[in-house]
Amino acid sequence: MTSRRSARLVFAVGFGVLLLDGAGAVFLGQMLGRTLMIGVGLLLILAAGGLVLAYRRWMAALDAIDTARRDLQGEIARLRAAVRDAQADKHPF
Repeated sequence: MTSRRSARLVFAVGFGVLLLDGAGAVFLGQMLGRTLMIGVGLLLILAAGGLVLAYRRWMAALDAIDTARRDLQGEIARLRAAVRDAQADKHPF
């Protein structure tokens, strides 16, 4: 399992747990007439939304790192080719 796949699984489980806990707290708060429980449930639901936003930002940052790594590898290959060409010009035999 790749690190992105395992991260996706961890975030999905975390999102599901926060969302179900929040929904359950809201439901219990309504059934018992406890506004504090409803507030806690809403905060848990907001935390689940925040987790989604954090996951999207993290994946975007990882994509940017992968792009930069590929660009750097291409640049290194071009520099090596330039050095090889320069050395070939210096020693014609």
